Amino acid sequence: MRNKLLLCTALLFSGAACTPELDGENPLNSILVRQETYKLPGDQLFPEGIAYNSRKGVFYVGSTLNGDVIQVGVASGEASLFAAGAAQGRLDCRGMKTDAQNRLWIAGGQENKIHVLSPQGSPLKTWDTKALFNSGFINDCVADANYIYFTDSRVQKIYRAAVGAATPGEVEEWLAFTDQQIPYGAGFNANGIALTADGRYLLLVISNTGKLFRIDRSSKAVTEIQLNQPVTAGDGLWLSGTTLYVSRNVTGQLFPVQLNNTYTQGTVGAGFGNNLKFNTTIARAGEYFLVVNSQLNLRPTGTTPPPALPSLPFTVSRVTIP
Repeated sequence: MRNKLLLCTALLFSGAACTPELDGENPLNSILVRQETYKLPGDQLFPEGIAYNSRKGVFYVGSTLNGDVIQVGVASGEASLFAAGAAQGRLDCRGMKTDAQNRLWIAGGQENKIHVLSPQGSPLKTWDTKALFNSGFINDCVADANYIYFTDSRVQKIYRAAVGAATPGEVEEWLAFTDQQIPYGAGFNANGIALTADGRYLLLVISNTGKLFRIDRSSKAVTEIQLNQPVTAGDGLWLSGTTLYVSRNVTGQLFPVQLNNTYTQGTVGAGFGNNLKFNTTIARAGEYFLVVNSQLNLRPTGTTPPPALPSLPFTVSRVTIP
């Protein structure tokens, strides 16, 4: 342990990264998040998902209009094209996560696809979830050392794939639930998803109602988390201990939800974060959140013109965690 600490110290003073943690919560990483605002290339990017790879010191964001994936250095702020969407047959990127093999998994939104890219950005496999499972809108995902789970905002299902081996596992329909368990309505339903530290539960936010649910990974039992107030417009989630952080896009802020030890009750606290623009997903890097300013409320849809033009460039904001 002493040698490991000495090595970390040497690397830090040399400007290199020492990042033994995989989830971005290692406080050593906080010194690398030097930019308050990360500028992204492309005037039609409309980013939504974000994945932080602490081992590489980079994060990825994806476009909801052309499927491009951008790689950004957390220290330098340097942004570059990691994977071209059109060239890889991908036009929509939503939630994304890296696994222990440094592969990047992408929820394909309205295209109803799930993609996995190699550590170098080349496509490894794509699943057509509409054809396989009659999916509706693949929105967000969460991963541990063994599995990655995907939410569907239109159809009452959760999908899963194994991530522990050198070859990614096949996507399967892991859970189908009913209106009695998790009611769905018009608009966006299941959105962000998180995993408890002990691996026992998945936590799920329903955007249009602001309700939170706990899903037992073993029994697949579904329990509504009782809140003092709803977290409507809940988008991306991040769980740290028993504090669940909810990115609420319409409000332009992040909200902490203090949960009890069984994840059945929660108290919504005061929002934080300034000058966010329809913030969607979040990733933790040390003592900060990296927050995507998606501006999806200004995204063109079909032949309907947007109400206003987006503020350029598109950005990711560094937000201090209180």
